[in-house]
Amino acid sequence: MYLLTVEADFAAAHALRNYGGACEKLHGHNWLVEVTVAADGLDERGLALDFTVLKAKLRGLLERYDHNLLNEVPPFDELNPTSENLARVLAGELAEALADENPPVRVFEVRVHESPRSRAAWRPDG
Repeated sequence: MYLLTVEADFAAAHALRNYGGACEKLHGHNWLVEVTVAADGLDERGLALDFTVLKAKLRGLLERYDHNLLNEVPPFDELNPTSENLARVLAGELAEALADENPPVRVFEVRVHESPRSRAAWRPDG
């Protein structure tokens, strides 16, 4: 199995619902999103997926969150905008964006860093 990882960042605010602490108040982060995809094979060029393609797809997904209040951006207008939920939602969105790639690639892991020392990860296969 081949693993490819790219990173992208965005700035956004959120307020955690039902948190019971300071993070329930509106606050912002410079989020870093790290995505790893897996492929079982390579194309005729020896690539599982061009890094340029993966970076562009990730940046495209993050545009709707950048410089916004996550609590107002679907699905986080209803879903608590935690790092954990953001990682899972981004994994699903990225899986859809990569569905037509050949050779096939799958999302292996999405990590969402809300600070240099705090991050959450989600893997579709558990």
